[in-house]
Amino acid sequence: MKICQSAIAGTFESSDVFIEIEPSEQFQLTVTSTATQFRDAVEAQVRCVLDKLNINNGIWRVTDSGALDCIIAARVQVAALRGAKQISLHWEEML
Repeated sequence: MKICQSAIAGTFESSDVFIEIEPSEQFQLTVTSTATQFRDAVEAQVRCVLDKLNINNGIWRVTDSGALDCIIAARVQVAALRGAKQISLHWEEML
């Protein structure tokens, strides 16, 4: 999947995560978290989902406000779909 337009997903509310992406040939990921001790775990979850979606481009900015892994995964998927101008995922690839 290739990111070809800017997109966002999520909110800044507590227990959520805000994801902002911009198209770029390079890959860059920046993660900030209100709970700094979980920043590495949030980054690992984001990278895991991006790997499953075969995404290796775009500038990704992730601002975590205490989201669970399932919320992080869902927000990354939505942002990726919006950024790639797609309307559906191949769910079997996500397992």
